[in-house]
Amino acid sequence: MFVMVFSQIFRCWWNGIHDWFKINCFLLKRSNRLRRIFFLMEFFNFFDTLFSFNIVIEVIAFYILFSLGYGVLYSSSLELATPPLLNSFLSFSLFFLILTFIFFGFDFSTFSLDYNLYSFNQNIQLIFLFVSIMVLFVTRDFVGARFISKFEYDILFSFVLLSAVCLCFADDFLLIYLAIELQSLCFYVFATFNRNSEFSTESGLKYFVFGAVISCLLLVGFSLIYLSFGSTSFESLLCLTTASDNPFLFCGMVFILIAFLFKVGAAPFHSWLCDVYDGAMISVTLLFAAVPKIIIFSVIVKIFLLIFYDFASFWSSFFLFSSLLSIAVGSLSAIYQKRLKRLFAYSTVAHTGFILLGVVAASPDSVKTLIFYLMIYSVLTILLFSLLIFAIISIARFPAYLASWTSSGLKNYVFVMSFALTLFSIAGIPPLAGFFSKFLILFSFISQDYLLTSVTIVLISSVACFYYIRLIKTFFFVKSSKNSFWISSTKRQHSEHIIGTLLFFNMFFVFRPELFSSFSTLISITLL
Repeated sequence: MFVMVFSQIFRCWWNGIHDWFKINCFLLKRSNRLRRIFFLMEFFNFFDTLFSFNIVIEVIAFYILFSLGYGVLYSSSLELATPPLLNSFLSFSLFFLILTFIFFGFDFSTFSLDYNLYSFNQNIQLIFLFVSIMVLFVTRDFVGARFISKFEYDILFSFVLLSAVCLCFADDFLLIYLAIELQSLCFYVFATFNRNSEFSTESGLKYFVFGAVISCLLLVGFSLIYLSFGSTSFESLLCLTTASDNPFLFCGMVFILIAFLFKVGAAPFHSWLCDVYDGAMISVTLLFAAVPKIIIFSVIVKIFLLIFYDFASFWSSFFLFSSLLSIAVGSLSAIYQKRLKRLFAYSTVAHTGFILLGVVAASPDSVKTLIFYLMIYSVLTILLFSLLIFAIISIARFPAYLASWTSSGLKNYVFVMSFALTLFSIAGIPPLAGFFSKFLILFSFISQDYLLTSVTIVLISSVACFYYIRLIKTFFFVKSSKNSFWISSTKRQHSEHIIGTLLFFNMFFVFRPELFSSFSTLISITLL
């Protein structure tokens, strides 16, 4: 179906260009000098209009068409099949994504202090592409080591990129729904990609059922907004939603809010997150943890802090309840977990609660701290899973239980010290990078007169330090020769460069915090 859709789009686009050139070249042969000048002016206007759209979407769509054709033709070939096919896809995907980031991700003309929604979208896309490059670079070794000989893995990742960029630049509820559904379909397949695991299939099926219900709620919410105002465009709704008391509007906001809380994995709609994190492959878990949250939270900011800003007293109470519940559930439930990925899943729920605090405060400063927190969280998540992938490839198995890491620090001192520093940063221990993200978002929350709530959040989140310290205790102070393993560094991995760079960033972020702070300030100014 996707091949037919994209082929029809490309055919219509190419036929339009061909007819345009054909007509104008005919006129050019029979015109005077003035008409030739007019033709040249029209020629440049045509390409200005052509490239005024987001070129990243067009490049990714063209790459998907090429990858689908290549995979269909050569996936059954003995000479060109996997793993050479897989390696070629991974290498070309990384090369393609880096070129897209360099040539089309940067747009220095958008770095202005004027209100410009396109500038906000462009800068969010820049962060997203950078995180996607690191995720693809880190998971490359794991995919090759596990002999995941399916070219669909690369195609699905490309569709995730396409849907995320479309979602980033969508300025209509209908476009947002279509982009979210395309992304969700890819995630359903990713969650069950390990077909030999019954646990993976079960968690993916649960994710699919919950996701289908939430998609219905999201569509109902958008329909109620359209029923209230007769439009789904952001530009129209900005003018129509001012001081409205339509009951369908409030019902629509509630449905939209529930749907987006499910998408980011916030409590009480987080039950799917822990099962999917634990059942999916480690590369897919990293994809779920790092990639979609940046785009989804940017859409939440645009919808609730721009379109529905006049109703902040209504929806902020829902976000505040979800934020406090996410921090409490994520911090307390992780104490009882015995599996490593489930522990990190509940940690993700707690971090989602912190990010939602930036939405509750509903101020330019809170948007700045929200974006700052998202960038730090993405970096630390990639660093954490890079270390896990490095260990999995080295020992050729995944130590899924916490007890499997007993006394691992005695044999793998450098690796486990790096792991411990990452855990301390995620817990918010100063002077590491994670401390600054939590400090700034709590400071912006306190500035909006939420002092008592902030103290409660600090007390609850301090519980999270317990299970991180317990894990470090398991590394170094619990002696057992039964579960210990040796992480060898003889096999070179591509993730080593990412690990070294991000560890340096984590430890020495205290000396240059203004690098991320200035960029997040600039993004927030362009929006509000």
